[in-house]
Amino acid sequence: MPQSASEADGSAALVPDPTSVVEPGVTPSPLVEVLREGHVESLHRGHVAVVDATGRLLAWAGDPRIWVYPRSAFKPFQALPFVESGAYAATGLGTDALALACGSHGGTDAHAALAGRMLERAELGPDALACGTHTPFDRATADALRARGESPGPLRHNCSGKHAGMLLLARFLGAPVSGYTDRAHPVQRQILERFETLVREPLPDGEPSIDGCGAPNPRVPLATLAYAFALLGRGCDAAGTDVPALSALRDAMRLHPELVAAEGLLDTTLMRALPGYVTKIGAEAVHAIAVPDRGWGIALKVEDGAERALGPATVSVLQALGLSDVGDLERFGAFAGATLRNHAGLAVGAIRGVARLDREQA
Repeated sequence: MPQSASEADGSAALVPDPTSVVEPGVTPSPLVEVLREGHVESLHRGHVAVVDATGRLLAWAGDPRIWVYPRSAFKPFQALPFVESGAYAATGLGTDALALACGSHGGTDAHAALAGRMLERAELGPDALACGTHTPFDRATADALRARGESPGPLRHNCSGKHAGMLLLARFLGAPVSGYTDRAHPVQRQILERFETLVREPLPDGEPSIDGCGAPNPRVPLATLAYAFALLGRGCDAAGTDVPALSALRDAMRLHPELVAAEGLLDTTLMRALPGYVTKIGAEAVHAIAVPDRGWGIALKVEDGAERALGPATVSVLQALGLSDVGDLERFGAFAGATLRNHAGLAVGAIRGVARLDREQA
């Protein structure tokens, strides 16, 4: 974790290092149980870190310093140079474009159209996107495309908003559009360097790995991801300095939860059920949450990467933290846990979150 005192002047770190709190090699903690006739049939284990905006580790399960790839939970920070550079302001686009740049959208007609408008401001078309294509996450959209015999196209890729933002930044910088996802491209260098200065912590690998959409994605300790979301919630950096662009991204995500994911998807459901929170999933069952009024950031990783475990794990972590606004579980639907039924419709079991957190001793 970063120091709040300057390393240059030789002063001691003011922010405790969470690696000193738990022993190395801690085993993953149970997060979600799958039950059949009341007996545990399957168990999803994982890790949780809860960190405040000063960098202090408040609570954890498993190993809060385990290395993870944030995957799409990194998107708000990938969008930060797009805003700070002035590229976003120059487009004249609204806050909906910022939310889409931070989101993993459902590929609906509205999502694709907004990504297309972003590209138009860069004087580019869909063929400039390096994210590839996949079936839209929004089931109704996917069914409609299939019925029409229409292929999805890159605008419907869940990362098209992020990539459109990167292309707009490349245009603004006067950098090549071709190769904008390359690790050495000015856009990607700005993203990675800005994240390091934001959290005041160097990235460990000489070169980041590549995400599913083709963009660089660095490994970070789980506690660092939680810390970054605490800073996102407060709109400041590790030194406590206001970062207006970070606040703008946070506010856009809160204002447009339907663009951060889609109707019926986890992040949209959570942000509607918990107004003020900012949540962002990542592939392989990563989730990060900002609780701005507490100054907290929460990050969790389901170790086996199972998507079905992510909602129940997240809701049970929020419950374990004693957050009063998580009381009515019906608002979260099946993401809070669900009855499991067989093909004949008979109830045969359940899936439920069982997270338990250790806490820093006062």
